[in-house]
Amino acid sequence: MSAEWYPIPLVMMRCSRCCTFRTARNRICTEGRSSIRLGSQDQTVARKMLGSIIGLLILIGVESHEIASHQMARVLPEERLGSACPVELNYGPQCICDFWSYETYNIYCNASSPAELDTIQQTFDQTPIVGHYEVKISLTAPMSIPANMFSSKTAAFITFECRGDGVKLGTIDPQAFIASAGKTSAFQIMSCDLTEFDFAFLAQLRVLETIRIADCTLTTMARMPLMPHMRMIELYSPTGLREWYDPAQTPFLDTIIINAAKDTDQDTMETIVDTLLYYTNSLLRLYLVNLGLTRIPPTTRNFTSLNTIDFSENQISTLPSGSLAFTSTLNSLWLGNMPLQNIEPDAFQGNYRAALVYMVFGKLTTFPRETYELLLEQMIYASGSIDIYGNPIVCDDCHLGWLINEKRYLLTRVSGTCANGTSFDQLDSQAYDTRCQKSIGLLTKASSLLVILVNLADQN
Repeated sequence: MSAEWYPIPLVMMRCSRCCTFRTARNRICTEGRSSIRLGSQDQTVARKMLGSIIGLLILIGVESHEIASHQMARVLPEERLGSACPVELNYGPQCICDFWSYETYNIYCNASSPAELDTIQQTFDQTPIVGHYEVKISLTAPMSIPANMFSSKTAAFITFECRGDGVKLGTIDPQAFIASAGKTSAFQIMSCDLTEFDFAFLAQLRVLETIRIADCTLTTMARMPLMPHMRMIELYSPTGLREWYDPAQTPFLDTIIINAAKDTDQDTMETIVDTLLYYTNSLLRLYLVNLGLTRIPPTTRNFTSLNTIDFSENQISTLPSGSLAFTSTLNSLWLGNMPLQNIEPDAFQGNYRAALVYMVFGKLTTFPRETYELLLEQMIYASGSIDIYGNPIVCDDCHLGWLINEKRYLLTRVSGTCANGTSFDQLDSQAYDTRCQKSIGLLTKASSLLVILVNLADQN
């Protein structure tokens, strides 16, 4: 999963150049009409002339701003997601500004020294825009973040990124974002050394709901303040994670994502999951992805409210009986993209009626009755289903007879393909039955012959 974060919904359309200046154009035209009274024909001609002049002025301003912005973008390499901000909004020399529809401003800054960080602080002090959607500051050298970083301005999403090997994010002042305390709902740190990092500054963000830490060295999260509004924490590719924080500091957390942790072994991860039992009755979504797990952490079966759980991309090859005996009502269970080749009978236990079970791109070669029949019988009465696409299921023997012939109605709850690419629901029932009857006949004859040979051996 990519570490790059775009909090603005991708479905939001980029605003066009004309939309950017529509408000200003309407204001100028309104002012013109209030001060000049002409005949209807003269008004039409005047409006056309005025529109042409204004359009030309706007175009000149836009092009000048685009040139300046692109020059700045070369200094501050950052993919622009929206349109250039209006020319009068100058965030240089350390920042560039993107403008989206609905008066949405995103600011991207670079700092290689405390002096440049001071310049960024002065830029926010001078800008007339109070509310920003995202502010991202990229640091190319270790430094701390001072008080009133955004002056009296606010940001809904704040990102700090470290560029360069081993760049350490220093102390963030408890008053760094005090003006944004009631506005910031998400905070992200990327590619920084967070060894012994103090998260106490987050306490000032009283409506913070999401923390995301990506590609950081992070051995402990113990220094976490009380954040009653926190709902989700995301860790992507943390290096050296050994210790979680006291869950009582985020008492209403409902979503936890830990993805691709480096240098964190199975026992450590199970200890972390044990710590999360504080949320036994409240955790809704748990993602333990690409962690090198070789077994399902047993504690995960104790969460009573989980509706989504993801074990994708781990190293689990066998699911023993009871390993997926969850006490909650699942909506989705992810077991894909790992070397899963054996699922024992009764591995699935609990309420799977509405669950979507994804076991795609594994190494399963069979779909045995004793493992899946009761599971599918649950699902037929609700919206549950099993997806095993991409597994090398062998279909030229008779182990699928129970599904293809006896209980073909359950095929509506299975999305699977044979090793040769044939979909389960394309297997011909009559041909399958004929082939299996021949196999059964040969097996019966072989058994009878074996009995005869045994009797002869006993007589001799």
